[in-house]
Amino acid sequence: MLQNTDYPMEELLPLVAELAQKYSGYESSSISYEKAQTLMEAVLYCLEEYHSSSQNSPARSHISLKEKYDVGARLVKEKATEIRNIFNTLSSQFEDFGVTCLSDTVRKGIPQFLKRYDATFCPQDTILTLDYPLLFDLSPLKGVDAVHTYIRAIRTEQGFLSRFDKGYVMQILEAYAPSYGSMIENICGIVLTNTIGHISIQKPLSEISFDGEEYRLLSNVFDKKTIPEIEQLVKRFIKTMVNQFYEGDTVLSEYLCRSAKNTAVRIHTAVRYAHLDKIFLL
Repeated sequence: MLQNTDYPMEELLPLVAELAQKYSGYESSSISYEKAQTLMEAVLYCLEEYHSSSQNSPARSHISLKEKYDVGARLVKEKATEIRNIFNTLSSQFEDFGVTCLSDTVRKGIPQFLKRYDATFCPQDTILTLDYPLLFDLSPLKGVDAVHTYIRAIRTEQGFLSRFDKGYVMQILEAYAPSYGSMIENICGIVLTNTIGHISIQKPLSEISFDGEEYRLLSNVFDKKTIPEIEQLVKRFIKTMVNQFYEGDTVLSEYLCRSAKNTAVRIHTAVRYAHLDKIFLL
């Protein structure tokens, strides 16, 4: 957000002035320089919200900057409401698998965001550090866009993990790191990588633990392949799994495939050093 600042200043300033009046309760037009900067960022954030949501709507291009700001401000508030709705639904069935970072970020962090977020005067403030990492980089986003994207990704991860028995997931995590409860890593990616091992040699997910022969087969699948070739294989295995166990859920497939390159690098390294047992765990 805040990438497009190429707006006429003579049109921006009245929007900031109006927001400043609302902020001061229409009692005084005098606000600090820092607050004026914050309100300018708020206006720009809402304008970018408008543009990012209407890129394919050329008919809207001739409306005034004020109208664009109003639409963007409404979209910000709608996203904040959707975050609350997703969280309320998610919290009733949320599982952290004993990972403190995940639990704290979702169970404690999201309610704090909902409590403190100011959609009118500071929509660009993310408030949270969102410490539990996703399968992709969230840093380009801020404010409601960051948290909205984040909570939807968590919902997608929870949907993926719910297919597995809780004890099975925790076994995988313990095999990955005995003190996994304190780690700051994405657990969905750990379980996904292990699952790719099963899919790649057609080993039923219900059969726990790889033996020596199966590690040999896994090595044969990925040996002598470049990282891009392994990445394409990983994406294929993900789509096979999603079609088989998740009714072809395209949102899930697209999300999981965002980890394909990183997974491919890990597999490539594991094959090279004969340590497939470090990533295909159970």
